[in-house]
Amino acid sequence: MVTKAHIKRKIDRLPNEFLDKVYNYINSLTATKKRRRKIHTFKLKGQFDDVNIREKAYE
Repeated sequence: MVTKAHIKRKIDRLPNEFLDKVYNYINSLTATKKRRRKIHTFKLKGQFDDVNIREKAYE
């Protein structure tokens, strides 16, 4: 089983020229947040302005 201490010892033994590659690799592993798109809305100036459209659709 691999532990943090074991990984840290391996990194400590690496030559300095490889540290940049290891750092870039570790940074690439972090998860990025997905950007949520905003839903485009319309101003219809009529009967659907103040109505819950989803509720009406399921009636």
